[in-house]
Amino acid sequence: MHDDEKDARRLAATRLALISATLVYAAVAMTVVFAGPDVVVGHFGASGQPTRRDATGPFVLSLSLVLLGLLALFVSMPTLIRRIPIEFVNVPNRERWNTPARRRVLARRLAADLNLIGVATVLLLTSALVLSALGGIDVDLPGWIFLLMLAAYLWCVGVLLVQMMVGKRYQPPADA
Repeated sequence: MHDDEKDARRLAATRLALISATLVYAAVAMTVVFAGPDVVVGHFGASGQPTRRDATGPFVLSLSLVLLGLLALFVSMPTLIRRIPIEFVNVPNRERWNTPARRRVLARRLAADLNLIGVATVLLLTSALVLSALGGIDVDLPGWIFLLMLAAYLWCVGVLLVQMMVGKRYQPPADA
């Protein structure tokens, strides 16, 4: 399979994963708003115990607006990558990517990887919403549960970033 085909398939798969994760978030958010408690945990302290409670509607709205902002950032970044000077792009072999054909390839590859970071971020926010709702119905959660979620998120994003920086995927194609 040619690199262009692989890139296109990967981009399509990661875009589908991002859309799916966002739909899961939307389903959880709607469930919390319409069938969840009137009050949710708005903040967990360092010990993992609730330190603030918020009304469900405004909490879900604010978390959803944060999510939409992040999604806009993830989705718009590849377009921005094609338009800004290559000096502002932190990618291995930066100078070799500075042709129009290679910039399109770079934008596709970055789009796919940013979609994956977006999936991890959406799932982190979804799990935070679930924990907040569970706290709203007085489920006693262990303090380490959020730390576990955050560690899993950071591990996933870290692995992806290491692959981006030292892997072969960001070596410019010879034929482009």
